[in-house]
Formats: sequence, structure tokens, C-alpha cells
Amino acid sequence: MRFKHVVVAIAVCGAVMTPTVSMATESPDAAAVAQDESTVRMLDFNFAGNGFNQGRTGAPVDDAVDKISDEDAEIIGLNEMCYTQWVALRDRLKAEPGYEGLTEHVVVTNYNIPNCYDPEVNPDGWYVMGLLSKHPSEQVMFGDTPYLDLGYHYRQRFRKLVCGDVDVPDAAVIRACVTHTEVPLVIINETYFPDDPDISSDPNYGRSINYAQAKLISEAITPMTEHMPVALLGDLNELPFLPSLDFFYAKCGGHGVFEEVDGRDPRWRGNIRRFNLGTEDCPLRQGEWTMGAEGAPDIYDQPYRSNRKIDYIFVDRRHFKVDTDSGRVLSTPYSDHRIVVGDVALRNEADHA
Repeated sequence: MRFKHVVVAIAVCGAVMTPTVSMATESPDAAAVAQDESTVRMLDFNFAGNGFNQGRTGAPVDDAVDKISDEDAEIIGLNEMCYTQWVALRDRLKAEPGYEGLTEHVVVTNYNIPNCYDPEVNPDGWYVMGLLSKHPSEQVMFGDTPYLDLGYHYRQRFRKLVCGDVDVPDAAVIRACVTHTEVPLVIINETYFPDDPDISSDPNYGRSINYAQAKLISEAITPMTEHMPVALLGDLNELPFLPSLDFFYAKCGGHGVFEEVDGRDPRWRGNIRRFNLGTEDCPLRQGEWTMGAEGAPDIYDQPYRSNRKIDYIFVDRRHFKVDTDSGRVLSTPYSDHRIVVGDVALRNEADHA
């Protein structure tokens, strides 16, 4: 099967089309600036629902609901959940004050997952990912589907990008996207895709699947930032200073248009130069670890034997502003990932008029 990476043009509804606003120049009047901005809280979490939680819908779901509601998260990205767990979390979160109007955009990424079967809720053993929003949101269609298939179905894992247009009160509509890319160690070649005799002609041949999928995501969402605020949440399975994230970062050698929430952690200073020359001088591509365990070494040159950062919240620089204390992480005993929380400043809708 030949993989064709075609970026689908997305028509943005006139109701959410907004002129570009640059965040580069700050007003000298701090009070005026505060009035011109809204703070939006985003949360991203790889639930690890199959292997780590064995499909349980009890304590792991309750803990996630408590953390989401305690944080008062408005835009929520979730990965690696049995559909039974997704339904349980969605319904319990709707019972929390302020979340009665919760909106969901969920897509299937794997089938026949052993711990996920339920004869009524999940008879096909679906594994899912998606977006929850405290405020009403519209589904974004990529052609005929509510997701962008990232291709390269290695081990029958169907990595996807799903977006929703979230109607944040007193602010511009945010296009919030959630994704989960492949692990970076898998190389695109005939060994991993023996049924594709033309794989050697793929323009990403010899690159990791992670790299190719990140490139496709960037090509899809970067043009959107010219018209509206865009956020990307998810497990990108990549350390922040490595090449696939150059497509997103606007700093430290990157050629993207995004800033990362939680981008500064002094522990990595001194560990970075060997990977990406110059990153030591720019603390915005480091971040706190999001996968691993308490007590594991914080050594980035041993990424699969130590704590590491692979979960992200990115927001475009055109419409958002990220401060040094915008992001943080929360530990949970119910996943091998930590929860990323970010507060970002967004220009009010009136400023876009």
C-alpha cells in the first residue's frame, strides 16, 4: 500500500475567521493588557488505559476526573483509553459542577485490545483518543472524516489527529487539536512495511515514523494559525530537542510557529548540547518529565531508561502568549505518564474585531 501524505485543505467557518493579531508588542498599560486577554487552561493526559490500568473504570477514572475538575481545565486532550474508560470519564466529568455541557470529539486508534472489551459499551475492544471541552465545540472535518490519519500503520496502531473548534467565553474560538504519534525508534523501511514494495520511494524513507507523522501534523495545522488560535495537545513520543519537534517549535533551531507550555526545566541544562547544539542557551525546549517514575534518573541521554518529556501542549505564537510559569505537571499513581497543565493568555474576541 502506497502512503500518500496529502494535507487536506480545511474551510474555516466564517464565524471563527479572525484577523491576525501579533502578540509581540505588549502595551505599557498592564491593566489594559489584562483586559485585552483571557486565560485559558488546557490539560493533556496519556491515560495508559490498557497496559497500566488494565481497562479499569474505577479508581483511575475517578482520579482523572478529580484532577480535571480540580484544575478547572477547559480544553482536555486524552490518549490511550479503552472506550469504556472514555465513556466513564466523560459521564462522571459531566456530573461535576461547570462541566454539564461537556463536548467530546473521540476517535478509535486501535481495535481488539484485550483489556478493553465490554459486551455493551465496547464490544469491539476499541482504544481511543480525543478532545473534551468544557465549553461547546464544533467538530473539525478533514475531508470526509473527523480526523487526519497520520499513516504508517505500524503494528496496526492507527495514529490520528482530531480537532474541535472550542467556543471559549469572551474570547476567540480556539481550534484545539489532539494527537498521538508513533515511537521514534521505528524507521520507515521495507523491514517494517514488507507489504509495500514501493516504500523505498517514500520521501521520508530512512526517517522515523514519528518524524513523518509530526511533519504531516505540522503541514495540516500550521496554515490554520493564520486564521484562528490553534493549540496542539498530545503524546508526541519525542524528546523536546530532537528533530521531529522542529516542525512545531519556533525557537532553538525549530522552524515552527508554536510555543510550548511548560518549556523550562533547569535540570536538563548540561545534558542538551550533545543532542542539539545551542539548545543549552534556550531553555524553551526542555520541560519537565512527563513519562517515567519517581526515583528514575533524570538523564535525557538515556531516554528509555530514565524520566523523559514526551507529552506536550503547544499554542501558536500569533494568538497566544506563554509565560515562564504557564505550565506544570501533576503526578498520578494511575498512569506511567504525568498530567500536563497549562495556562495561556489569549486575546479577547473584541481585540480581533
